[in-house]
Amino acid sequence: MSLSTPSSRSLPSLLFLARHASFSSSSTPAPDFSRLPGARTPKVAAEKGPRPLRVPSHDAARSALSHCVELVKKHDKASYLATLLMPSSARPHMFALLAANVEIALTRDKCELNFPQVSSVSTTAMYRLKFWRDAFAAIYKGDGLVPQVMKRETCWFTEIIVCDYRQPVATALVAFGRWSSFDLLDGMAAARQRTIGDRPFNSMNDVYSYGRDSTGALLRLQMAALRHARGEGDTDGGTTAATEEAIDRLAEAHAALTLVRSAGPFTLRRVVLLPEEILIGEGLTPDNVVSGKNPEKLQAAVKRLVDLGSSRLASSRSLRSSIPPSDRPALWATAAQCEHVVKTAAAAKYDIRSQLLQRPRPLLPWRLLAWKITGRY
Repeated sequence: MSLSTPSSRSLPSLLFLARHASFSSSSTPAPDFSRLPGARTPKVAAEKGPRPLRVPSHDAARSALSHCVELVKKHDKASYLATLLMPSSARPHMFALLAANVEIALTRDKCELNFPQVSSVSTTAMYRLKFWRDAFAAIYKGDGLVPQVMKRETCWFTEIIVCDYRQPVATALVAFGRWSSFDLLDGMAAARQRTIGDRPFNSMNDVYSYGRDSTGALLRLQMAALRHARGEGDTDGGTTAATEEAIDRLAEAHAALTLVRSAGPFTLRRVVLLPEEILIGEGLTPDNVVSGKNPEKLQAAVKRLVDLGSSRLASSRSLRSSIPPSDRPALWATAAQCEHVVKTAAAAKYDIRSQLLQRPRPLLPWRLLAWKITGRY
């Protein structure tokens, strides 16, 4: 039996390696598979632009407006009553804006009610606020899509295509509030996102900044709606520097005083939002607020916060003459809420657990009517 040499046994392997090396070399062009039987050029989908907003149907707009009115009436009685005293031409736009504000403000409460089994309610609330920011971008900038259902209706013997939006507040904004500022609406939602974590504010400057971005944006939107109802053109401008300052001071007062009124219910959930600057100044910690220890120091801290809010309210009112009388109705509800907290906090001896802080203001309609007659707020 003859033995083969090593070179003869490795020759096929060497030939395979040579062919593979020459095929993969950079000098040889890559194979063209486009000429294979059945081959075809892949289709590239054309880029689609944003879907244009369509006018909601008459029934959908009317139903959405009714929903907004009931929502504001239930959760923001002062704004509801103030809007009823405004010109009728401005009310639909106003209720749409107020309902959007209520939806944003109640985000966390709705998440806790509808998703109690979710471990991180804050994450769910962030996604819900992200939905509203995306909805605002779709309505006012054409970025993205607003959920909508298309259908046909007959108008003056002509069949037209209309749409029904699935979110009634979004429907109302499309039907009555298309002239609002996207930046202000988006800023309101962004400001709420920064407070979802239930962490105390670091300082009063943070509280004031939050008030300007949330309440201040809403006040500017309401003033713009009043100007648009009067036919005064662009709703993003038209305010003087003094008017802007008056809005900021009132928004800062509202932020500070809202912390006082909400402190009691929040402590039941072991949440403390009172600014650390105020608490540290009185030698308190968030745990002291929740446990109720050192009530005298806590009352002193609350009194200081109320005094700061009251001074901001007085500063805003001192600039009343710089605000056109036709724009002042936008400030009625916020000023009434601030005034009520200042009075009830003093009556409750600055006890955040007192039920006086949670009671509605008596004779509020008459107060608002007096402001309408006198031009005050």
